[in-house]
Parts: sequence; C-alpha cells; structure tokens
Amino acid sequence: MKYPAEESNPNIDPGYAELILTTLRRQPDRVAFRFTDDHGQRRVWTYRDAAERIERTATAFGELGLTPGRGVALLSGPRPEAFTVMVAACLAGLRYVALHPLGTAEADRVILRDSAADLFVVDHSQFPTRADQEGTKAITMAALNRLVAEARPGPQDPRGPALYLFYTGGTTGEPKGVMLRDRSLVANAFACSTWEWPQDTNFLITTPMSHAAGLFVAPGLLRGASFDVHASFDPDKVIDAIERDGVSASFLVPTMLYALLDHPRAAHADLSGLRWLLYGAAPTDAARIARARELFGPILSQHYGQAEAPNALTVLDSGEHRDDPAVLGSCGRAMPGVEIAILDSSGQEVAPGAAGELCARGPLVMDGYWNKPEETAAALAGGWLHTGDVARCDHTELITIVDRMKDTIITGGFNVYPREVEDALGTHPAVAASAVYGLPDPQWGEAVTAAVVFHDGHTASPRELAEHVRATKGSVWAPKRIDVYDALPTTALGKIDKKALRHTHPAREAPAQ
Repeated sequence: MKYPAEESNPNIDPGYAELILTTLRRQPDRVAFRFTDDHGQRRVWTYRDAAERIERTATAFGELGLTPGRGVALLSGPRPEAFTVMVAACLAGLRYVALHPLGTAEADRVILRDSAADLFVVDHSQFPTRADQEGTKAITMAALNRLVAEARPGPQDPRGPALYLFYTGGTTGEPKGVMLRDRSLVANAFACSTWEWPQDTNFLITTPMSHAAGLFVAPGLLRGASFDVHASFDPDKVIDAIERDGVSASFLVPTMLYALLDHPRAAHADLSGLRWLLYGAAPTDAARIARARELFGPILSQHYGQAEAPNALTVLDSGEHRDDPAVLGSCGRAMPGVEIAILDSSGQEVAPGAAGELCARGPLVMDGYWNKPEETAAALAGGWLHTGDVARCDHTELITIVDRMKDTIITGGFNVYPREVEDALGTHPAVAASAVYGLPDPQWGEAVTAAVVFHDGHTASPRELAEHVRATKGSVWAPKRIDVYDALPTTALGKIDKKALRHTHPAREAPAQ
C-alpha cells in the first residue's frame, strides 16, 4: 500500500532514526535504560547497546520481508524494546503502529485492520492471549529478540522515510491514525529537549510507551538522560525508586499524581532526590497542583499536546508554578517552533481573555489522518490544526484550556465548560477529584452534572457543594445533580472516563438542588 508524500528529501526532512542513532553514538558509554527483564533480572543498556539494538532490529525486519512502506505493529508494556522497535521501524521506512497495553483484543483488530499492518510484534510474556489476530502475521517479542541477536546490519539494508501512525483513543468513535512523519517526530524531539531536564537525569517511565512516554525518550537522549523503566505504575515503587534508585525525574498523568499525593508514605518519604516532575495528558486540578508543590517543592512542569501535535504545544515551567489558581489552572505558553491562535467559528482570532478554539501550526503538526481525507481537511482547515480544545489566552500569552468543544454543556442557553466547574469543586476542602458533564434535561436542555470523590475522612452534601460552586462561579455553573463515588472510572490512558459516567448507574442518587 502506498501512502502520500512517500519520497523524502534528506536536506529538508531530517530522519528521526538518524537523529537518535547519532545522539547515541556520541556518548556510547552512558546508561540509556535500566529495567527488569522477563526473568526478573535487573539489566542495563548503554547508549551503544541501544544503538546496536536499533540497527539490528531494522535488519531483522528486512529479513522478515518488510520493505519500506510496509506496516509493523507493536503491543508491549513499558520496556526498552518498545522504544528500539519503534526507532528501528522508522529507520527501515516502515509504517509503525503502537497498540495500547490496556486496550482490548477488539481494539487491536480495528487498528491492525485500519493500518494494514503486515507484522504484529507481541510481548507474549504480558499479553499471551492477544497475539491471535486474523489476517496479520504475528511474532512474539522473544522470537524477535532471537532474530535481532543474530542480525548483522549491512549497507544494503532497506531504508526509507518514517511514518508513525499514532492512533487516537477512540473513546467517542472509531480511532483515527494520526500520521507523524520524520518532520513532526524530529520537531517533537528538539522542542521537548528544551524542557527543564536536570543534569544527569535518571527519568522514571511507568506509563505506556505507546503514547506520550515513548516520545519522551528521544529528547531525553539529546540531553544525556537515562531511563529507569517500570512495567506499570505503583506509587509505592515510585517512592522506592526516588529514595533508593537515584530517580531524579518522572512523568505522571493527573490520576497518577493524585495517587502519589494520597499515598501514606508520601508525607514522610525522602523525596529530595526528585528534581523534576512533568505532568500532563489531561486537565489537572489547581488545588492538587498546589499540594504537589508543597510536597515535592518547586520542581513541577506541565506540558500540553495531543496526538495530532504530540507533547509539545505548550509548557508551564517550574518557575511559573506560583500560588495563583489562574496560573496553576493554565497550561503555560507556546513551545518554541509552535504558533498558537485562539480562533472563533469563522476562523478569526478572538480578543484576549475570550474563549475560542485553540489552533496551532508548525513542523510538529501531523500530516493528517491515515486514509481519512475528510477528517484531515476539517482538522487542518485554513492551514491550522484545529485541536477541538476550548481555550483562553490572556495579555501575557498564558493559555488556559477551558474544555473540549464536544464536552461543552449548553444549559438554559448558556455555555458551561466542565473544566471551570471542576476547578471550582476542587477548591472545596472535602473534594479530592471530580468530573463534570452534561445530561439531557427537559427544562434546561442539558443539566450540569458532577461526580465527586471525597478525601478520606471528609464529606459534604450535594447541596453544600452546589452552593460552593454557585458562590465561586455563579448560578449557571452550579451542578443540578452531584453523585458521590469511591473512585472515578478512567480510560486506558488514565483520563477520567466521562462516557462511562454518563452510561453507568451512579453510586448514589444525589440531586444537588
């Protein structure tokens, strides 16, 4: 199968894999990865080891009959091969897809079929039941590792331009394959390398490398970082890694950050070795960010991006995390090499402070959606990436994501952005987490509805919480109904699953007014 823009000019489009290999070869003896292998043994790969692994894997793909333009998919938990297989696929000019470890076999089938994958690489030690996919040749990670060990790279190995298909979550419909080529991947690496990586960073990865975490590795290598890879997120093990293993930096999605903050050991552990904590991927409660600053110190950075422009549209650096809810509720300012505008429905820029759609352009932005020309045209209309996020930008160019356009609640003729209600609920001392969404209502059109989780030992009535929001934001924002949960459901990406909340019977009937 052919795909658009197949030809690449090396003087215009620098290769992502070549960038990484050059970086690894410059400091061959540095530690790249520390991890526990399938036999429970602690292992270390140097930069030299990682480079050799990438080249051998690209050669092994050729020996398996994969030529430039063919497709390879990977299903793996966090492990170094999740990075080296991806880079090797880019080096060999393959169409690469990463499947989500917390997805389902049916989701795998949809993506494998849509991406036309020719080979499916499966970490069989973690996913023994998900390798049988009709129509796609499968190979276990162990079998691929044996081929890699025997591979001998040579000058005739097939090479070509990279195509990374980064599939969206698909929680609201069929997932779309975001096309990221060398241009976007290289722009991502250089932009993220401008973040506040500490000197001699030992970065802990606990999140799936099929998504944001996988794209943190290249910029980290540019900054000389090493990566400690855990198979999953466990707050107890995260604290151990900081106290005992020299971890100095990590990335957490909000639900993980909250779990770490609430862990019984957190208040008494020696976390002084942690020098940088990056968070993002979903809205984060400003009150919880303030608490994190109290616990960890002034080391927090927030990033914002999406699959169509991964990780690096905006950043709020640690020095800007001051005790101001408006600042802590923002996502910072535009990253280098990215132009951002807040546009109205006619494509005109709105006044400072007014809400509109956050749009972006620059080399980071995707080429489009795989085999979806109509969706591509809509997303890139007018030369801008239309993110679908409602945002405001103040006179200092500080950007605040208000909510997703599709999540906007229209109640009584007024637009209510759930994020603003969640922020108001988060300032109540009893509320640990919340999710706000609209439900059909015969009187209001949509009723503002909230699901809340309380801090241990705290409680509040729905009426009290609704009055708190009314006093903070106004009557339009006050929830008409509040349900109390022990925990909020999350998607495979760790984001609160509002679709599940809308369709699941609530834990307690709790009208707020």
